[in-house]
Amino acid sequence: MTQPSSTRPRRIRAAFIGFGLDTIDDHQRLTRGDQSLVFGGSEETHAALRETVLMMELELDRNNQRLGDLSPLELAELAWRIDSPELHEIALRLEAGIEQQGRCFEDLTAEELTELSATAEPLAG
Repeated sequence: MTQPSSTRPRRIRAAFIGFGLDTIDDHQRLTRGDQSLVFGGSEETHAALRETVLMMELELDRNNQRLGDLSPLELAELAWRIDSPELHEIALRLEAGIEQQGRCFEDLTAEELTELSATAEPLAG
């Protein structure tokens, strides 16, 4: 017996993970949100990352969305709205990598998306 195919779009579970790498004291900083995790960094860096994820989660909640619901271009738009140039750049690099491969966002696994976002060529400025 075969299972009927689902017409429901695939939903990716996603999280924003931020690492602060400029810790100069022995203080361990950790902030968890519904869709995010921020670890480490100096007090200033951690606060900046925390502010970015708070604004991101508030914007997602306001639109009744989850991070995994967004395409790379929608993520770039969200990043622009919350004034996060770094997240905006990552989203655009991810979109460029997907386009370069000639694939669809929905067809990629979480591992492939992570690899693409880490290895995509920087955009020309």
